[in-house]
Amino acid sequence: MITLTTFRNLLILTLALALGIAFAGVQPAYAQDPGGAPSGDGVDPIYVPGNPTCSALGYTYGFKPQPEPPPTGTYTFPDGLNTVSIVRDDPSFDWSATLAVDAVIVKGGPNADAFVYVPEDKADTELHAPINPNNGQPYGISHIEFCYDYEVVVTKTANTSFTRTFQWTIDKSVTPATWDLFTGDSGTSQYTVAVTKDAGTDSGWTVSGKITIKNPDPTNAASITGVTDEISGAGAATVDCGVTFPYSLAAGGTLECTYSQGLPDGTNRTNTATATTSGKVGGGTGTAAVTFGDPTTLVNDTITVNDSVEGSLGSFSDSGSATYERTFTCDSDEGTHNNTATIVETGQNDDASVAVNCYALAVTKDAATSLTRTWTWTIAKAADQPELTLAVGQSFLVNYDVTVSATSADSAWAVSGNIAVYNPAPIAATINGVADVVSPGITAAVNCGVTFPYALPAGETLECSYSAALPNADSRTNTATATLQNTPSGTTGFSGSADVSFANATVTEIDECIDVADDKGGALGTVCADAVPITFEYSLTVGPYDTCGEYTFVNVASFVTTDDDNDTDATGSATVSIPVHVPCGGCTLTQGYWKTHSKYGPAPYDDTWAQIGEDTAFFLSGQSYYQVMWTPPAGNVYYNLAHQYIAAKLNGLNGAASTPAVDTAITEATALFNTYTPAQVAALKANNAVRKQFVALAATLASYNEGTIGPGHCDEDVSSIAGFSIDQPKVFIPLVSVK
Repeated sequence: MITLTTFRNLLILTLALALGIAFAGVQPAYAQDPGGAPSGDGVDPIYVPGNPTCSALGYTYGFKPQPEPPPTGTYTFPDGLNTVSIVRDDPSFDWSATLAVDAVIVKGGPNADAFVYVPEDKADTELHAPINPNNGQPYGISHIEFCYDYEVVVTKTANTSFTRTFQWTIDKSVTPATWDLFTGDSGTSQYTVAVTKDAGTDSGWTVSGKITIKNPDPTNAASITGVTDEISGAGAATVDCGVTFPYSLAAGGTLECTYSQGLPDGTNRTNTATATTSGKVGGGTGTAAVTFGDPTTLVNDTITVNDSVEGSLGSFSDSGSATYERTFTCDSDEGTHNNTATIVETGQNDDASVAVNCYALAVTKDAATSLTRTWTWTIAKAADQPELTLAVGQSFLVNYDVTVSATSADSAWAVSGNIAVYNPAPIAATINGVADVVSPGITAAVNCGVTFPYALPAGETLECSYSAALPNADSRTNTATATLQNTPSGTTGFSGSADVSFANATVTEIDECIDVADDKGGALGTVCADAVPITFEYSLTVGPYDTCGEYTFVNVASFVTTDDDNDTDATGSATVSIPVHVPCGGCTLTQGYWKTHSKYGPAPYDDTWAQIGEDTAFFLSGQSYYQVMWTPPAGNVYYNLAHQYIAAKLNGLNGAASTPAVDTAITEATALFNTYTPAQVAALKANNAVRKQFVALAATLASYNEGTIGPGHCDEDVSSIAGFSIDQPKVFIPLVSVK
């Protein structure tokens, strides 16, 4: 087996020779190829300098027959199994071997000729050593080496099979196939079942067998990369070797695989198995003939026929038939009777049907329900402030919830509808009467518009109507019954039912919607019972009050049912009263309140600011009072004190009583502000006495503004929160919120 490594090594040796000659400046003394003439099989020798070996040229094994040079004779390879025969005819020789050879190295003189066989060969003639440049003749042979490797030996079996299937047809008939009978009548029909057999059809051609792979190499394991099986004209077969590829097959070891493949027909074919390898041991192939003889399986050569009514009709090996009879009686045999005969082995079947028509009246009905539903409404109102303490001139935004809900009571339950009695027979039906009952025993009034007994023509329908009052909305069953006069005597009742359910009843509603309003906020909206409960959320401003004292803020929400024809104009209301305390000694507001209630907003304006002036310069700060209030301290205690100082001054101007401690703090703070700028205070160290004084005075004034000392704190709404913003006065905010 010639490998890329082998050719590479040969090329390197050849180049080395050429380069060596060139570098040495030696010119060959002969004009012909130094390797000499081709072998008898036309293989050109490759001139290899020095004393090459099979191993050096990349071959797995090399065998030098002994003695050297070997005389004519037969020599055994190292595996003890294969031989090579040499016939000397100096200066050349012939050879033949039982093992395929990759190359033969013939050494003579200082170099050698390599005869390389692609593909491997088992014989050749007229091999020789390189040409002696001194006489133009081959050198005498010093030794011969046969280069070889092993290929796995692949053998296989091919077992064929196929099936011959006989096709049958089955036909079933009946006479007569239709009976029109009244109750008590009967009739007999005769059935015939016939089966027919064909000449048979071949199918299921399959070949299967074993593939045996042997590694003849006595030393090296074979690395098998895959095993395939190809069937001529049919493609690849499925192969299972029970191992994972690549698989290492030990020296001298055997791997057995199985294969199986369906074929399109019974044509003779050739089946070839191929084992591919990598490494030192080569792959191999093996073939087997695929031939078909007699069928291995016969299908449905004999059949058994079963009948769905008669049971077994016997076995058939050829075409034939069987007959039997059946009698039908009304009313027990009413309807279509399908009778099927089946070939057990194939499942083929054929049926014959007898229609027995036993006619009956069809009664159908509907049931429509109705009721009256009266709604009762409730209203509730709540505020988020139970009471308020405000300063003179202060306002407060209070949030309100108004929730309306409704409950209902049903009455006047009833059911009504139509009854249809249909005669499907080809003859008239005599009807003695039609009745309708609602469970458990409520008789409905029925009106059919005819006099009973009544002859209902063939194929026509009697239409009736009914109605009944019910005690409640319980689910019930409503049954209509038509009584038929039988011939020659007796009667039969035919019924039809409908469920009485109030799930989709026609409902007449009373007071189902209301209009909701607030005495200060106006109309809140219209609410209907299918959306309750609904909560309206809105805000109202309490205050400002010009003088101190006790006040009550009263707010009323109400409803009235909408003005429909069947409404009762029912009303309802809910009131919330909030006590408001405006202390004559005043109360204090935080610096957050005063910050947001200047003329610049965003909260409603508190005119106490007018007594100072938002734009008035604030001492040595280089800023106005308004600007100072909106300057974040960012660690500068100047602004901490300034914010509390301005708030305390505004609280005093707004009527809040002071304390000696607060008066002293304001006096000392005023002195500090007349002395220091914000930048000077910001530069003070944490332990500086002046900085500590700023901190202490800010704490005293914060306690006053927050109500810890002094007259107490006023209530404040969300407008006092830093960052509060509003686009317009929040007087009324309707919010439809289902809770």
